[in-house]
Amino acid sequence: MRFAVTRLWEHRRLRRALAWAAGTLAVLAIGAFGYRKAIEGAWIKYNEWDRRERGALKVGQPAPDLELPLLGEGTVRLSELWRERPVVLVFGSCT
Repeated sequence: MRFAVTRLWEHRRLRRALAWAAGTLAVLAIGAFGYRKAIEGAWIKYNEWDRRERGALKVGQPAPDLELPLLGEGTVRLSELWRERPVVLVFGSCT
């Protein structure tokens, strides 16, 4: 078995093909890593619905006083709710 692998490795075409495959894989891996870091850093937008702004809110800052629609009729401001009791805002998708 050892001689078969050694003999196979001596073929120039096989070595060249393996070198090209390894190089292509390395370039793809580096590109994917760079793309991921660019998305995390908000240098590029992930999709057309991505509305994140870099540095808009910081941890520990109070939430802006928003006017939110009620399920029935009308609206309510966050400042009105804060006077009564603590408020928890949950953002997400139900799909």
